Amino acid sequence: MPSIFLCLFLCLGSLSVSSEATELTITGIEDDDIIENIEIFVQQVSLPVSEFAVDEYEQKIVKAADKAVQAFAYYNAEFVLTPIQFAEFNDDGKQEREEGEYPFSIAMNVTLNQAVVISKINLLHDISNTTLLPENLAKVLKQVSGLQNKILDHDEYSSLKNQLITFALLYGYFDFKFIDHKLNILSDENEQQSTATIEWEFILGKRHKFGEIVFLEDTRGQDIATGVRTFKTGEYFDQTKIGQFSVDMSSTGYFNNAIARANASRKEGLLVPVEVILDPKPKDIFNPGIGFSTDTGPRVSLSWDRPWVNLRGHSLGGELYVSEPEQFLEVDYRVPKENPLKDFLNYQVGYKLVDDNQTNSETITLAAQRQWGGKVDGDWDKIAFIKLQQESFEQGLQEKQTTRLVLPGFTFNRTRKDGDLFVNWGDYQQLTVEAGSKDFLSDIDFFKVIARTKWIRQFDRHRLVLRADAGAISTSDFSRVPSSLRFFAGGDQSIRGFGLNEVSDFRRIENERGEIDEDSDIELLGGKYLAVASIEYAYNVTENWRAAVFFDTGNASNEFAENLATGVGVGAHWLSPIGNVQIYVARGKSDFEERWDVHLIIGPGL
Repeated sequence: MPSIFLCLFLCLGSLSVSSEATELTITGIEDDDIIENIEIFVQQVSLPVSEFAVDEYEQKIVKAADKAVQAFAYYNAEFVLTPIQFAEFNDDGKQEREEGEYPFSIAMNVTLNQAVVISKINLLHDISNTTLLPENLAKVLKQVSGLQNKILDHDEYSSLKNQLITFALLYGYFDFKFIDHKLNILSDENEQQSTATIEWEFILGKRHKFGEIVFLEDTRGQDIATGVRTFKTGEYFDQTKIGQFSVDMSSTGYFNNAIARANASRKEGLLVPVEVILDPKPKDIFNPGIGFSTDTGPRVSLSWDRPWVNLRGHSLGGELYVSEPEQFLEVDYRVPKENPLKDFLNYQVGYKLVDDNQTNSETITLAAQRQWGGKVDGDWDKIAFIKLQQESFEQGLQEKQTTRLVLPGFTFNRTRKDGDLFVNWGDYQQLTVEAGSKDFLSDIDFFKVIARTKWIRQFDRHRLVLRADAGAISTSDFSRVPSSLRFFAGGDQSIRGFGLNEVSDFRRIENERGEIDEDSDIELLGGKYLAVASIEYAYNVTENWRAAVFFDTGNASNEFAENLATGVGVGAHWLSPIGNVQIYVARGKSDFEERWDVHLIIGPGL
């Protein structure tokens, strides 16, 4: 066995020590964890100050080693020490030794014998039917019963005892009390095999329920907070719902801080009141922002929010956005309903300019929408809307024209994910339908449907991302359909290898000689149909880096899935402190060009 070098302390009296090195050799054991634990325990034993204290030192070493192996359920281990070798002490009490010689050299042979097995489990409690318990609490009791005939694991035993206490309080058993908890080690006659018994006696008591919400300070926002509560009065208590209640109150945007807590000391019978402290946001909030993406280049924005237009929680906000291809100004007025986080009315006014990729447009929008949110996370959000949109636009070489549309419609969407900064499991679905008619204030008959989905799944180091978009337009005059409502593909979230909205139905432009050939310029027209699909595989090379490969395909054309463009390439993901930073190098190929492009994306990706 290799020698193990430990830093120990040499006693110079009852209190003083000096650091000296000791050579320790352990044989008879192959388990590195047990060997390491023996070393840790032995190094705590103070070294003898003279050769007359060696016998006592040996006894302490054996006792320490015995405690070390008991942690692994070996209560009948045997230890044999060879005579300790040490440098002799001189008249001054110091050891005389050659350079590099250790003051003490210890050799220990260990025979572990049989590990302790749990032979009996006795649980005494007041629970009449464990199937009625919360799942986590019932699982703990089942795991304790399942320890019988297994080798004793002290860490597992302690963990289960602590879990029982934690889950009892988590689920509202505030009268829980451990009357007794024993772990008994019983030795047999030959002292080479011991058994263990577990004896627990506890009172779980009755499960408490949620009482009324009590606001500790009289402040605005109480109706808003009550609207997002995650429980009902009289419902069985669950501390996780209290935590989610605090999160949801903060997420409404009305509060700087919102804290909910259960106060069992003020309970009435089995009803536990939930106390709430609110810190409403100030009258006006301004948030400037800057950013960059390969689709838009540099961009700046400024948002303004007035959370409290009145005490009923009506709010007013606006956003100004400026980038090279796009600028817009939007103001919205929100009226909260039953659940302000998910249920609300929203009125919007917007003005937008676009000058990018053969699209030049000016759009004015008035809209009203009503959202009914899902009752729990992962449910579908439902949005009904009506909007008046007037857009003056030039697409490609078309003459400038103006189209007015009144578009009622609806949207269903759902997002499920396991985090906000980094998403390793999640999916997103959205379906939007809108329509307009010449019989109802629109310049053309118009119907549009679009469906989107994205899936992220990670298995150990392997990550798979699937994405698809599909849409269709039916109209009485496609030439008058505004550019913002036509379908285009290409970009970071579409077909990589191309810039934003650079793939669509097109036609070639005559050159100076009045001819059209493969080198003629392209006029993008937009499409009646959209079909895009993507698959990406990534592998975690290190904890914070992933390597990725992908394949994108699709088009926006006048026939569904016609003349598909493709994008293929490689990428790298950096799991940075600010989120997931993704960079891709892509080769794009369509009917009118082949090109390389680089894409940079920052965000969770869902």
